[in-house]
Amino acid sequence: MHWADQYAEQIVKKSPGKGEYVVESGITPSGIVHAGNFREVMSQEFVYKALLKKGVKARYQYVWDDFDRFRKVPKGISAEWGQYIGMPVSKTPDPWGCHESYSEHFASKLVEENEKCGVHASYVKMSEQYGKCEFAEEMKTALEKKGVIKGILDDYRKEPYPEDWMPVRVYCKKCWKDTTTVEYLGDYSLKYTCECGGSGEFDFREKGLAKMPWRVCWAQRWKHYGVDFESSGKDHHAAGGSWDTGTRISLEVFGHDPPIGPMYEFIYAKGQKEKMSSSEGNVFTVSDLLEVYEPEIVRYIYTAKINHAIEVPFDMGVLNYYSYYDKVERVYFGKEKVDTEREKENAEAIYGLSQIGSPVERVQPPFGFCASITQIAGDLGQAIGIMQRTGHLPKALTPEDQARVELRLKLAKSWVEKYAPEEVKVNVLEEMPAVELSDRQKKALAMVAAEVENAKSADGLAERIKAVTEELGMQPKELFEAGYLVLLGKKRGPRLAPFLLSLDKEFVAKRLRLEG
Repeated sequence: MHWADQYAEQIVKKSPGKGEYVVESGITPSGIVHAGNFREVMSQEFVYKALLKKGVKARYQYVWDDFDRFRKVPKGISAEWGQYIGMPVSKTPDPWGCHESYSEHFASKLVEENEKCGVHASYVKMSEQYGKCEFAEEMKTALEKKGVIKGILDDYRKEPYPEDWMPVRVYCKKCWKDTTTVEYLGDYSLKYTCECGGSGEFDFREKGLAKMPWRVCWAQRWKHYGVDFESSGKDHHAAGGSWDTGTRISLEVFGHDPPIGPMYEFIYAKGQKEKMSSSEGNVFTVSDLLEVYEPEIVRYIYTAKINHAIEVPFDMGVLNYYSYYDKVERVYFGKEKVDTEREKENAEAIYGLSQIGSPVERVQPPFGFCASITQIAGDLGQAIGIMQRTGHLPKALTPEDQARVELRLKLAKSWVEKYAPEEVKVNVLEEMPAVELSDRQKKALAMVAAEVENAKSADGLAERIKAVTEELGMQPKELFEAGYLVLLGKKRGPRLAPFLLSLDKEFVAKRLRLEG
């Protein structure tokens, strides 16, 4: 079973017959929601899908903790925004002026990326929930059991909280900052005084000015929404981290059994060593991934074992991910056999989780060849024509085939322009370059020229090129280098046979005969 199916089974076994199972994820939208954060999004998405596959009712809710305070001015933002520190991020202005608030600026981008990747989440804004006094009962419990919460938190701190520590923050109605001193008056009443001079006394069932801090709020959400599953990063699962304190607060304060909550490992760009951080600026986003990977392949990347780190390549490793994905697709549709039933079931599970809609069998143009063709063809139509001529595509394409081919060509072009190493760059020389070739290389090229003129397919031409090298007693590399040198002016290039057929046959034959 895939790990998502295993967790779905555990969830149902833990609470059999529950009317609706709740899978939850969330973040404070105070910076770029990067590809590392997206692992949490996708982990919950897969478990949600696995629950539905079991035939039970489930909901995946994504929580925007946008009632959290604006803590510091990140790099690249005007120091002027320091005046908003202490305000909810939902009330902090957008520095770029394109959204209603600072939080909305970042939240809207993730919603857009989620939709592109087929994430089935509903969104819950804490600013709205606290504004409606949704958590008044849990807040009252937290205030009444302040000593228990403080004791739990102090168990994991070097320095205990001061005796006047409170399990709530209050935003001043006058300045909307949490620079307040808070007093609990009993029942549902709070009193505050603010550094700005503002003060007030209010019933937190009627005015949404108070908020529980993160570790308390996380635990009360589990009870309030009946959360069954919520994975989190390994930083949360460090000894004394928010998972340890959250589970204890859930049990000892709110009397609620916490959800199943495994740790997920971090995700890195290939070669990256440190954890991604929006404030440090060492991040890549889902939008960056979607510049080179199909949405289904982005999903496929995140199906890796939840407790294993993921290293995402932008170099030649991109070709491997396309190759791996295409293989599980062939296995799913019975086009390729694997050694064991377990491998088959795993491939089918991974492919199913990777899909945005219903699985549809489609053509699989090799990504590497797409990268070569986009550099030769003038437009998508010409590129598709070349691939049909080389045998990489059938003459007739379904609408689904057409959509995939066009997208893969566009992504391959983007990859070549932004990330591909120089060896992949293809620039066919208009004039014959000055190169030194052995007599055997010249003879081999002339023989290949004749084969190109009669070739019906790339595979057929590849076989004939192999026969030429065997007839002349030379290593294939010796012939390949000669071909690349006369066409590209360098010793390496795309797979030779399909590359030769992608060009005008008369031009290729003439160049291979060294006639100009």
